[in-house]
Amino acid sequence: MSYHRWFISFSLIAMCALTTLGLSACGEKEPMRIGYVGSVSGRTADLGIGGRNGVQLAVEQLNAKGGVDGHLVELLLKDDENDPVKAQQVVKELIEARVEAIVGPMTSNMALAVVPLATAAGVLMIAPSVASNDLSGKDDQFFRVIADSAFHATGMVRFLLDKRQVKTLNVVLEMGNKAYTESWFSSFEKSYANAGGKVGKVVRYAATMDVDFSKLAAAALEGQPEGVVLASSAVDAALFVNQFRQKQAGVQIFTTEWAGTGKLIELGGSNVEGVFAPQYFDRYNTAPAYVAFRSAYLQRFNQEPGFPAVTGFNAIQVVFSSLRARQGKETLKQALLRVRVFDGLQETFSFDDFGDVQNLTFFTVIKDGRYLMVQ
Repeated sequence: MSYHRWFISFSLIAMCALTTLGLSACGEKEPMRIGYVGSVSGRTADLGIGGRNGVQLAVEQLNAKGGVDGHLVELLLKDDENDPVKAQQVVKELIEARVEAIVGPMTSNMALAVVPLATAAGVLMIAPSVASNDLSGKDDQFFRVIADSAFHATGMVRFLLDKRQVKTLNVVLEMGNKAYTESWFSSFEKSYANAGGKVGKVVRYAATMDVDFSKLAAAALEGQPEGVVLASSAVDAALFVNQFRQKQAGVQIFTTEWAGTGKLIELGGSNVEGVFAPQYFDRYNTAPAYVAFRSAYLQRFNQEPGFPAVTGFNAIQVVFSSLRARQGKETLKQALLRVRVFDGLQETFSFDDFGDVQNLTFFTVIKDGRYLMVQ
């Protein structure tokens, strides 16, 4: 063998040996890394676990079909523990791991803590369930697949006045996620007042281990309002409802979208019968994409998908589509905004220049242990 041929053969062997996982020089493409951030413990775990499951299912289905242009997807899962410092730590770890994008976080408080990090690093972050108005209309790396609080709060006002004729109510706000709850309340209070409604008592609390829900519930019922709105996690909403039923069984109870998960029914039992909960998705949708997703989710996780799973699945599908669409030296953000319009499991949504969308709100009532659409 000539020196020239020997050198070429040796070089190819060396490349195969040195390439990460022995992939790219040996006929296979290196995997693409995508990060996921969400809390999988504590009061917001229903969001974090549901979002993670939806994302995992999407990655498994994609990889079974060969990945993105031959690149399999490696999913890096991170628990932010619903703590801003921890969230910043895990996002930095994902940036250092050179992920293509980050799906998450799942709460507004965590998003406010980490969006500046992702933006500074030029890493696309797409959140499944962050609604804070504080992140609207900003030219950063943050995108989301649900509308902001202002949009959904307006929908709640119309429902309360037009469907339930509730003109006086008290409101409970959980301050551990005040980036969401205060943002929602600011939009809601203004819209409700303009439409002729009146907010009486506003109860603010922090979801710590020593919360006295009996005392808080009593405060939330002061003045005998026609209704009470709970802007809290599903776990806390169930605890509040239990107290309301003991103190004033007939009061109309409403939650915001945040609490509309299976955990509310699981923990509240018969006490949450009759509670109204708006949803980010239609649980009874018959679109072929959603029907197929629901069937696969039931088989994979042995439970019905909630909104975090649906929005998590939608979020990572946007990432997949943007990766496929990326051209030349385009950033992922540039590719996403060039495509702009994406098909979700139930509806098509379009991103504006700032990564915001608008989507429908579906109002449900809990009856016989199920969320049923309000007609």
